[in-house]
Amino acid sequence: NAWRRAQDRALQAAPAATLGYGHPIGEPALREAIAQYLRVSRGVHCDASRIVITEGAQGALALCVQLLTNPGDTAWLEEPGYRGAKSAFHGGDLNVVAMRVDADGIVIPEEAWRTHPPRLIQTTPTHQYPTGAVLSVARRLDLLERARRAGAWIIEDDYDSEFRHQGDPIAAMQGLLPDAPVLYVGTFSKTLFPALRLGFLVLPDALAQSALPSVVEMLRGGHRLEQLTLAAFIDNGQFSRHLGRMRRLYRERQAALRDALAAHLRVDHEVLGGHSGLHLTVRLPPEFPDQAIVALARQVGMNPSALSTFAMAPRAEDNGLVIGYGNTSADRFPALVSRLGELAGQVRR
Repeated sequence: NAWRRAQDRALQAAPAATLGYGHPIGEPALREAIAQYLRVSRGVHCDASRIVITEGAQGALALCVQLLTNPGDTAWLEEPGYRGAKSAFHGGDLNVVAMRVDADGIVIPEEAWRTHPPRLIQTTPTHQYPTGAVLSVARRLDLLERARRAGAWIIEDDYDSEFRHQGDPIAAMQGLLPDAPVLYVGTFSKTLFPALRLGFLVLPDALAQSALPSVVEMLRGGHRLEQLTLAAFIDNGQFSRHLGRMRRLYRERQAALRDALAAHLRVDHEVLGGHSGLHLTVRLPPEFPDQAIVALARQVGMNPSALSTFAMAPRAEDNGLVIGYGNTSADRFPALVSRLGELAGQVRR
């Protein structure tokens, strides 16, 4: 209802010119609102002039590839990792090199800087997707320094940063250094709703002035009413209040899902990651093939994802289920988890 009221007000206030193309990098009001929000809530060094509004996070990733790479350049991707980043890198005809993830985030072997020097490094440091790992401060600082020396750019996809359910908020990696070689990516698809299709890219200061003329040529300003609505939604405090409500709801749902897994999943398993986000990842023994479980689950109306499908070269430890809880009532978890356990038993090798 709050969003509908904000949209009605934006529609009434918008001049007829709003129906035409807007500024290619986005409505100034929204870019200013996002800059203020990021400075306060995420510790990001930015101003409105460095923010580009995109078609979701995927549009921001594609823009990074367009701006900074040539076909054949090398890009490092978390393993297992976000399939959308892999798609964006392959779309730019890049040489994609997988970097394994452990409990402290992305692991970069020393020799990789020499044997596969990167142009781009993709990471989800606040809540790694899909394992849920949090990149340690030591690794963040080391990655920033090594990338700077190598002339590489880090794409920080600040995935699910708004939904940390335990402990203090974790500031963005981009804000750790004043001149960090980081392109910061965000989206409103999870905080509001996917159909909004609004994301953003924060360009580093060293890149902004030289890149913006190219960005203006590549993009066309659209979704103007939605952008103006979102700007007002942020400025009047509705966005922060909405996040507060959603954090409480998702915190309760994650706790309920953890309880359901412990009580009703009659299969050896390990819940990965920390207390953040809108999903839990459950590692399973190899005798319970995750893709076979998912195939059966979808036949009965459930929609988990197979952990192995997020890896370019899956290992035994990449066998598991990625279970979302963002749009499922907590009272359904016991029955659904019990059913997943039954399906796992059916495909046991």
